[in-house]
Amino acid sequence: MKFSLIAILVVALVIGSESLSLVKREAPAEFEKIAKYFQDLVDTLKAPEMADKARAYFEESRAQFQPMVEKLQEQLKPLSNIEDQIKPLAASVQAQVAPLGDMVQSQFEEMIKFVAEKTKDILPPQ
Repeated sequence: MKFSLIAILVVALVIGSESLSLVKREAPAEFEKIAKYFQDLVDTLKAPEMADKARAYFEESRAQFQPMVEKLQEQLKPLSNIEDQIKPLAASVQAQVAPLGDMVQSQFEEMIKFVAEKTKDILPPQ
């Protein structure tokens, strides 16, 4: 029985190695095509003309966007001083609102006292 298992294992290994070698023989042709394609692509990208075209494109793009960036910076300059303009306004608003807040707080405290007194009157003595 051990002999038959060993024989089956050997046959399976032989069949597997034969099919693997068959795949190995077919694969290099496809791999060579793919490798050649990528090598051609890399060679094209390495060409000085391509680098010059890319550099010219970036310089042209920079030249187009530079005026817009400068204009935007000029428009944003007044906003940089906005904090200095808002601080006095905020202080003025706070000075006007603070007395109102104190008044509301005192009225709320009086209302709580009133409700507590009325609640004591309504509850039965303990």
